[in-house]
Amino acid sequence: MQQWMVRFWEQRADAILLNALQVALIIALLVVARWIGGRVIQLVVRALTRKMELSERRQAQIRTISGLLNSVLSYVLLFVGILSILGALGVNLGPILATAGVTGLAISLGAQQLVRDVINGFFILVEDQFTVGEEVTIDGIHGVVETMGMRITRLRDDEGRLITLSNSSISRVINHSRGQATLQLEVGIAAEYGLTQARQWLEETCTTFSHSSLHSSLELHGPATLDPTRYLFRIRGKVPPPQVEAVGDALRAYLLERAQADGVPLR
Repeated sequence: MQQWMVRFWEQRADAILLNALQVALIIALLVVARWIGGRVIQLVVRALTRKMELSERRQAQIRTISGLLNSVLSYVLLFVGILSILGALGVNLGPILATAGVTGLAISLGAQQLVRDVINGFFILVEDQFTVGEEVTIDGIHGVVETMGMRITRLRDDEGRLITLSNSSISRVINHSRGQATLQLEVGIAAEYGLTQARQWLEETCTTFSHSSLHSSLELHGPATLDPTRYLFRIRGKVPPPQVEAVGDALRAYLLERAQADGVPLR
């Protein structure tokens, strides 16, 4: 047995050493490629989060995407490394690649929906179409986003039902939590109070009203009708979409209190 091993080593020593060097070189190249790829991804993420004034939510999304890219890079390099090592060891890769191709084709045919979900979920994250906690309407379904991932998105609708949507089915998104919404409130004042006095009182009241969610000064428009018994005015202001109802309630309460204190007949 010992003599056989000695003869085997004498005959195969050069090939074994050459294969070992090739495998070591392949592993070293893979490690370097993984390090370089990881550094590039890290530098890009760092540049995006530092140079661009991004919210914490957006930074978290970018970090999630960077983690996904790192995972994809690792799996691709692992696959390439295994094939390269097998090739260096003299394994015929033809049957392996053919089997892998047939298997990959079968998997791809069965997982088309999953692939579309993941791809669309990736672009939803990259484009920042919506995020958890925002009020949205997705393809006619209105609700608040509870969870969002690479494959599915869950909404809680106005009736409390939890609705699960596959990301590939999302085609039209209306985000009610971004930008500014217009708050509009109609106020009627009895005609006997006088048009000039009614306008002046409303202008003063709108000037003194304040709310932390109010983005601009309230605008007064009207009279909006030709009703001889009362003057109908419209008050408008810009507020965040989720705060429209809260600011409207606060403004109505303030108008009622001021009207009672100043003796203004509201109608």
